[in-house]
Parts: sequence; structure tokens; C-alpha cells
Amino acid sequence: MYLKPGIILSITLMLFLGFQPGARAQEVGVFNSLKGIGAAARFYDSPDAFVSAHFYVDIYGVVTSRCSYPGYKMNVSRQYVFARIPRNGYTMEFYAGPGLTAGYVRDHDKGRGWDLTSLTSDNQGWMVGISGDAGCRFDFGGAVALDLSLMAEAGAHFRRTENEDTYNAVSSSIYNNGILQALYPQLTILFRLK
Repeated sequence: MYLKPGIILSITLMLFLGFQPGARAQEVGVFNSLKGIGAAARFYDSPDAFVSAHFYVDIYGVVTSRCSYPGYKMNVSRQYVFARIPRNGYTMEFYAGPGLTAGYVRDHDKGRGWDLTSLTSDNQGWMVGISGDAGCRFDFGGAVALDLSLMAEAGAHFRRTENEDTYNAVSSSIYNNGILQALYPQLTILFRLK
């Protein structure tokens, strides 16, 4: 049986971050951001620690009609709750933690600076990196919770060299969108399963 690289990477990410394969998600939801739209799941180890997984469609370049199809990205992170503040009718939980990210996406430029040719070229390729996530979860005591977070990614972007048409040379650069999009807010609507 042949396993695709994406499946192997997903399993490795989840095992690395302490996800147990037999565990069931306690919350699932919808991920919304200027970065993209997708699905989210949370697996709680304890009231103060959880693993979150996001799979979403990366819309960089699609909204501006520069690209006709999106990229895909997955992030798995280990989060630690460091503060819990009860309010009138809801509870705010503040968390932060590290993670790993991988996907097949476009990047802002090809690592040669801020040139206009890179903004108009199609440079889709594989990216891998580490991430840092911090956010606040609003728990209203029912079946629905809201989560607002920010995530920065430091990684590498690998793609086919556009100037070489005769063979498939690979170029690599720093994944610029991981830093440039760090202040894009991420809103996740979570639904409790149990």
C-alpha cells in the first residue's frame, strides 16, 4: 500500500504534538480568516491543554483574481490555557502554543525582495514550517463557542523554478506569507460534540 506524502505528514504532525489516534474530537467547527476558509477540530487532554487541527483553503491571490485556484494548508498545534476569566454568562479562556504547518500554497514573492514580477507570477509550491498561535475562546456554556486567534508561521516554500522550462529545478525561499499574514485575525465557530 502506498501512502501519499500528505497523509504521512498529517500522521507525523499529530503524533509529534501528542495527539492520540484513538481520541475523538470534543469540538469541531468552521475556520474563517482573511487567510482562508476551512474546518477545525479540538482534542482536549485536560481542561488546561488541547490539540487543535485546522485544514483550510488558502485564498492568497484568488480574491484579487491573480490566481484562478486556491492552495491548501493544514496546521496542528498544541495549546495551553494560561488564564480563565468568568464573566456574566460566558467564560473567556486565553491560550497559546506551538505547532507545525504544511501545505501547497502560493507565497507573496520568491524571496528576491519586493519586486513586481513576483506579485504577478504563479509560484505555487509546498511549504513547511513551525507556528505560534495565541487566542481567546469565548465559552457561552452551551453547544457553541467562539474562538478568536492570531497565528504566525516561520517556514520554507519549495516550488518549481519558473525560468527553467527544460527540467524541473526546485527553488526554495522563506515563506513570507507566514509572517506577513500574522496579524490576520482567525475566527473559529466551534460546536461541542460531547
